[in-house]
Amino acid sequence: MDAVFIECFGELKEPRVERTKKHLLLDILALSICGVLSGAEGWEEIEDFAKEHEDWFKKFLILPHGIPSHDTISRVFSALDPKGLQSCCIQWLKRISQLIAEDIIAVDGKTLRGSKRVNECKKALHIINAWSCSNQVCLGQLKVEDKSNEIPAVPELLKLLYIKGAIVTLDAMGAQEDTVKQIRESDADYVITLKGNQGALHETVKDSFILHDKGSDVIKVYRADAEIIADHGRIEERFIEVMSTEKLKNLIDPRWTDLKSIGRITYTRTEPSGEIIVEKRHLISSLAPDNPSRILHAARTHWQVENSLHWSLDVTFNEDNCRIRDENAAVNFSWMRKFALGLLKNETSFKASIRRKQRKVCTSIAYLAKVIGQI
Repeated sequence: MDAVFIECFGELKEPRVERTKKHLLLDILALSICGVLSGAEGWEEIEDFAKEHEDWFKKFLILPHGIPSHDTISRVFSALDPKGLQSCCIQWLKRISQLIAEDIIAVDGKTLRGSKRVNECKKALHIINAWSCSNQVCLGQLKVEDKSNEIPAVPELLKLLYIKGAIVTLDAMGAQEDTVKQIRESDADYVITLKGNQGALHETVKDSFILHDKGSDVIKVYRADAEIIADHGRIEERFIEVMSTEKLKNLIDPRWTDLKSIGRITYTRTEPSGEIIVEKRHLISSLAPDNPSRILHAARTHWQVENSLHWSLDVTFNEDNCRIRDENAAVNFSWMRKFALGLLKNETSFKASIRRKQRKVCTSIAYLAKVIGQI
């Protein structure tokens, strides 16, 4: 087995008692990672993939009792500590991939719809994800506790990550004093969409731009060149205006740590039918207002977490149809999908969709070895 893999995963706490172990934890982890890379959607398919390529795996793994059964794999992932598994995976990814410095980290939540347990009256699991827009990998996830929501989970997730120097972007749910405080204490910046959930602050931001529209020049407004995008017969123009909060300090609660600028992005969309739709969104940021292009870029890039991560999980990895009911196992398998997505995105020798890369992993052991750096 590869020394780097052993070094990164060797410290993961063994969840089983000694007398029940027939298969090595590192073997099970290696087989599972490879199975998910091939498109396996459950424990049975991981076992099938491993058995299909058992001769190859025996060259690198110990496998004292052959390929473990899907029940064994399931029990292990039901008992594994999710935070420990994430930490080991990210450490390994950093060792085998050429990751660059973090620029924008998009944080957003996603529901595992298939984990809903109707008979037990339990809702589907909801998980907060942190997506590295520079490296196209998931940096971490955290399950939202039962009878809670995203609000307290976001700062807890940020505590687990190294975000120094990055810009953290969030939707309106993340517009919370504790969240911005955690971001700034981690030496990072933030760009956060603002909506009615923060009534007083939202009204202050809206009113400031309304006064500007009426001719007030009390606060200087910084603008960036409009971005024009044409796609599928639709034309969209994005235009940002940014103000400093220096003259609004008496109107803004000081608990909004280092809130230096407020912004308004105007989206003008021309549909193929000729209909013109105008939408305005407001935001807050710790970035200085004199670089509006940077703030607009961060706000626009936030949607990578939807397009690159959540869309891939639903469409390519078929996450919503996964029927793993054990809560801990569902959280761990969700992470395995995200980890596999990052590995596949970072393998660039084969220019293809994630689905085609999965198929190539399934049919070509040589390509699998290239993706994982020879476990």
